[in-house]
Amino acid sequence: MSLRLIYTLILLLLFFRTDMAGQKHPQFRYISADAGINMAGIHSDSRYDRHKKNFGVSFGISGNYSFSEVKSIGASISLDQKGGVDPVHDLNTNLNYITLPVYMKWIKGKDPRLFLTAGGYAAWLINANIKGTRHLSGQHTTINESVLDNFRRFDYGIILETGMMVRLYDDFDFKITVGGSAGLSSISSTAESEKPMNYHFNIRIGYIYYIGFR
Repeated sequence: MSLRLIYTLILLLLFFRTDMAGQKHPQFRYISADAGINMAGIHSDSRYDRHKKNFGVSFGISGNYSFSEVKSIGASISLDQKGGVDPVHDLNTNLNYITLPVYMKWIKGKDPRLFLTAGGYAAWLINANIKGTRHLSGQHTTINESVLDNFRRFDYGIILETGMMVRLYDDFDFKITVGGSAGLSSISSTAESEKPMNYHFNIRIGYIYYIGFR
């Protein structure tokens, strides 16, 4: 192979790498981790209070693939504690899900940057129990029992969130997220006339680590 051909190949390779490096999008842009508090409820079922919220935690990890400075897609895996409150007794139904949200994300601004996400989720129920105290005829009974068989394992619905990302370092951001979800499927495996569905609101804080271009 002649030196001229070798030089030509090297120049083409360098040009290709430079051209690719100048293209920020599309790219796998970052991963993130966050945690926060859920305020959950179960609607469309008279066995649960419509106004009181069942408090739990949420934490997970996410990945983001950007198409432009403004638009990207994301996916997460998280643990979410949901459930409902008994309208009469001091009892909480606690539902723990492994959740897989997939969403579109829109960003506005430079620093801080505001964002909006919208999409859907699929969730798998891993644990369900009732805890609290039942007051009946002057008697107080402590309840702590598994009710996993009373609920369907699979749930799905829609999500909507907004928040802010603040630059800390060249490859790290701090973020705060406020949002919620609404289930689209009945979660009960026993109810016949009613169709209870999950909903929740949350607030989370976390960090973003940039793998690709900021």
